[in-house]
Amino acid sequence: MKKFFLNLFVLTGLVLSTACSSDDDGGNGGGASDELVVTIDGQTITFNSIIVDEDTFTDDGDTYTELDVTATINGDSTRVIQFGLEAGDTGADAVYYFEYTVEGETYFYGFDNSFSSVVSINDGSRLTMTFSGTLYGYDSESEESVELMLQNGTIDVVY
Repeated sequence: MKKFFLNLFVLTGLVLSTACSSDDDGGNGGGASDELVVTIDGQTITFNSIIVDEDTFTDDGDTYTELDVTATINGDSTRVIQFGLEAGDTGADAVYYFEYTVEGETYFYGFDNSFSSVVSINDGSRLTMTFSGTLYGYDSESEESVELMLQNGTIDVVY
């Protein structure tokens, strides 16, 4: 009987020692997916490598920090989404530039209100945003303008 209780005690100790510790926070900053997902012309694409660069500037005595976000698929540069916004800005259209480059061709949003974004979290360590709309580019081979439709775009990243 002593052997049974000893084994039970050891087994209980092993189980408790492998349980979650008090410093577990869910693994990614409170639930951020650390990815950008968007449907481009009907194809859903997940960008899983995201870099957020912070650049601080002083202009006429005012200091501000700009976030430059670059998203790729596994670090591959054949498909890149880049956009910029000021640190701390939230709400509709906080993003002041947005571009998508695929195999050397770059597409930009126009100033015709055909692209919109809403930043819900921008707190210095996490960025959450939704976006959709039309991007415009130029096909040098056909010498024609090209439009891409972005739908259901989301980004949620801890940086």
